[in-house]
Amino acid sequence: MKKILIVDDHKDVLEALNLLLSDKYELSLALSGETAVELIKKKEFDLAIVDLKMEGMNGLEVLDKIKEISPSTKVIILTAHGTIELAVTALKKGASDFIEKPFQVDKLLVNIENILKMKDLEEKEKIQKYKLNLEKKELKFITENKELKKLLKQINTVASKAPNILIKGEGGTGKELLAKIAHIESDRSEYPFVKVNSVLLEPDKFESTLFGDKRNPGLLDYANKGTVFFKHINRLPYDSQLKLLDFLKNDLTYFQKNGVVKKYDLKIIVSTTENFNELVENGKFAEELFYLLNILEFEIPPLRSRREDIMPIANYFLDKYSKEVNKTFKGFTIEVERIFMKYDWPGNVRELENVVERLVLMTNRVNVGSKFLPPGMKYNKRSPEVVLKLYTEKMEEAEEALIRYTLDKYNGNIMKAANAMGITRATLYNKLKRYKLEK
Repeated sequence: MKKILIVDDHKDVLEALNLLLSDKYELSLALSGETAVELIKKKEFDLAIVDLKMEGMNGLEVLDKIKEISPSTKVIILTAHGTIELAVTALKKGASDFIEKPFQVDKLLVNIENILKMKDLEEKEKIQKYKLNLEKKELKFITENKELKKLLKQINTVASKAPNILIKGEGGTGKELLAKIAHIESDRSEYPFVKVNSVLLEPDKFESTLFGDKRNPGLLDYANKGTVFFKHINRLPYDSQLKLLDFLKNDLTYFQKNGVVKKYDLKIIVSTTENFNELVENGKFAEELFYLLNILEFEIPPLRSRREDIMPIANYFLDKYSKEVNKTFKGFTIEVERIFMKYDWPGNVRELENVVERLVLMTNRVNVGSKFLPPGMKYNKRSPEVVLKLYTEKMEEAEEALIRYTLDKYNGNIMKAANAMGITRATLYNKLKRYKLEK
């Protein structure tokens, strides 16, 4: 039910409007401008109907206060005959309409309905601006990694209900994508998803950016009922951390200096590229804020730790960008796949996406070759640990292939295959078990 505030210093006018509108709207009545301002500070109204001439604060002063405290509240000015010029001034100050007294009931009802419809349209446009216009199937987190698949399953169940979520991982691993999935899987998916770059939240602009000012709503006003994603929360200035802490401790309620109270309904997701324990120990992050944000924690491993994902992700981006530029490719050459699999991807998925996009733009052959790869990728220097891991993996692949070939050659005869390979039958049995080749 829409909320309407009626302000008039004549009791009979309040009673008449109350009788006329109370069946359809939730009404609050004020006999003075001062009372109206106090009500506006405590409660959000869709519409205020304000008499222009009153004892004490007049209608224009009340209008100014309403626009200062609650810019989204629409205002209709009631004006007596002969005060049209003042009514026009009210329109310039932000009133939506004015109606002359004595008012025509039908006209007043139509005006109220039209203004509230206009407000609804504005709200829908505001939501649409930040809404994720994506189907669930379009938010793809491509992975063959067992641990990541478990994590995604949790996102679809537990995380969708959690009020606060912390996502950890190196830059470019897909933290924002995971945050969007958590939003779209929740019951807030029809409402906005608003991203806040914590790096840009300067302490002196923190409150106006998040909660708005006299002229503009804040990012949290746009996000209300939806999700706010604080990117790089680890880089939020300490003074701003304390302000955010106060907001969370007060159950998402913001107390403005002018006495206005703003209550929000939000799902909060934050991401970090740094170790929070170290930040807290070094006094760079408020410990209490960390615990409030860390109701549910997820960590995305870097791409170098899940090499089984490299080519599926690369092929996804190849398909995506080839469609965008109207090109057709059969795939990557074996050389490119080899380079991709050996490279450590310090920029993770973001770097892989950029490389594939570059190749798509530069390549005109059916198969995407290595000609236009960044030079550093072709001559990648790896740590001894990585080299050893890659060598071991290749040796195991070769050994498995040799066992398969030898068994096939001797029609599955274990003794003959073991003799041909120069190992004992027991050793071959162990290797069959290891590579899951036993029948």
